[in-house]
Amino acid sequence: MDEIDGAILDELQRDSRTSMAELGKKLNIAPSTAFKRIEKLKKNGTIEKFTISINPSYFAHNLVTFLTIKADPEEKETVAAFLSDLYLISEVYETLEPCDFIAKARVETITQLKMEILIPLSELKGVREIKPVITVKRYKEQF
Repeated sequence: MDEIDGAILDELQRDSRTSMAELGKKLNIAPSTAFKRIEKLKKNGTIEKFTISINPSYFAHNLVTFLTIKADPEEKETVAAFLSDLYLISEVYETLEPCDFIAKARVETITQLKMEILIPLSELKGVREIKPVITVKRYKEQF
C-alpha cells in the first residue's frame, strides 16, 4: 500500500459514495486509476466492505454500552462465540488487560440490556465477571 492507496482509503472513509471522478479529481489521478486501486484493495482484503453510518438517535436502540468481560481461559472461545451471536452486540474484541473481552452493545433500555445480554451472559459457563459501562453522549464514532 502506498500514499495514493492511503489517500483513497481516507477519502472513502469520509464518504464511501464518492464517485470515481470526484476521487480522481481530489487525488489528482485518473478515475480509472482510482477504480483499479479500489478493486485491488478489495481483492487483497484491505477494504472489507462498503457500508453506511446511521445516526443511532433515530432508532430505539440508541443506548450504547461497553462491557468488559473476564472469562476462564479454557472457555474464551465459547464466550467469544456467544457474544458474537448476540444481535444487540455490534463489536467484540479480545483484550490483554484488565479483562479478556470488550463488547459494544446497542440496546433500547437498561432492562433490555439486563434481560437480553447481562443475564444470559452471566449464566454462560466460564464467565467470571461482567462490568457494563453505559455511555451518555457520543462525540465521535469512526474507524
